[in-house]
Amino acid sequence: MNVSLTGLESFVTLQEIAYWREKSQAALETLLDGSGRGGEMTGWLNPSTADAEISEQYAARLRERSDVVLVCGIGGSYLGAKAVAEMLELEPGRLEFVGNTLSGGYNSRILRSLEGRDFSIVVISKSGTTTEPAVGFRIFEELLRSRYGTDAAKRVVAVTNPGKGALRAICESRGYPMLTIPDDVGGRYSVFTPAGLLPLAAAGASVTALIRGARRSREQNLENAVTYATARRALYASGKQLEVLSVWEPSLRWLGEWYKQLFGESEGKDGIGIFPVSLEMTADLHSMGQYMQDGVRNMFETFLWTQSTAAIAVPATADDFDGFNRIAGLRLDALNRMAFDATMAAHIEGGVPAIKLEIDAMTAETVGEFLMFLMLSCGISGYASGVNPFDQPGVENYKSKLRQLM
Repeated sequence: MNVSLTGLESFVTLQEIAYWREKSQAALETLLDGSGRGGEMTGWLNPSTADAEISEQYAARLRERSDVVLVCGIGGSYLGAKAVAEMLELEPGRLEFVGNTLSGGYNSRILRSLEGRDFSIVVISKSGTTTEPAVGFRIFEELLRSRYGTDAAKRVVAVTNPGKGALRAICESRGYPMLTIPDDVGGRYSVFTPAGLLPLAAAGASVTALIRGARRSREQNLENAVTYATARRALYASGKQLEVLSVWEPSLRWLGEWYKQLFGESEGKDGIGIFPVSLEMTADLHSMGQYMQDGVRNMFETFLWTQSTAAIAVPATADDFDGFNRIAGLRLDALNRMAFDATMAAHIEGGVPAIKLEIDAMTAETVGEFLMFLMLSCGISGYASGVNPFDQPGVENYKSKLRQLM
């Protein structure tokens, strides 16, 4: 993969870049040696092939029995799996996601969709007491038990705390098998644990390849991660408080959702932090393009390009009714790249600094490599800003107030 900072040249000085590179390099060392705040939560740096293997074993059993696997979890317990499933364009409908909303309408639609379909559940929660997945699991486990009776125990796999918690207790009492989220991995960093691997394997992804890519990134992308973190910190110090991740494939929309949690929950604390936003291009050029070009200049933009092997091209028509015969034969991916380059140039000219990330065609390995790159960058950027990138104290406040209301 490649990280380019050429879009920053008129916005930050070489001295500013050098200053933040030194801080980011020190932050990398802190991250790798586990000496910083939250260092006990860096187990994600060493993803386990054993986790991939056991996830594939349990996934095979679920596939034998199910047309669809319900993934019951919220935040880091589902966003990673959802993002990777979309990026790899896995079989549509193989995974459905519940336990991520309290919407009655959404849950009703999922219930209706299960009519006439065999299903299983992967429930993911460290504690088992987070409201959304706890309620979701109650709803769909009730349907599972009423439909399958004693066979229900073969259709539930939990991913939870290795030694305690309400979910572990109920699984023990009902005979549901359990895989674990390691104690040293937080939810938003858990995509390379069974929390992400089990659902993805159930949908047909090669999770061993995903882990292989992540481990390769851990070895080969440290300098890229330092470069990206350096740019983010230099831009924030110059007054750019929002980062807009612009993705140029619809299959990357859920990557944007995962990215928002990863960076937002890791950096947004102590009264500081870059606010993460994501846009899907080119569609959002026709809704947000005006603001990006002429709105408040408090943002920078990270353009993400992924290579494609699709061969579809613009056809010619006999009457050239719209005047586009001039590009007949041009592959859509080439046209999309023209839009990418033109938009980046226009936004820079309009006062929006730009970082460019480019990755190869999406396979399980390249996706694993890229997600690990982002997690490394996040840890480095968080430490360079002076916060603990592995806690989330603010989240607990709303949970406490919700419990009071309930």
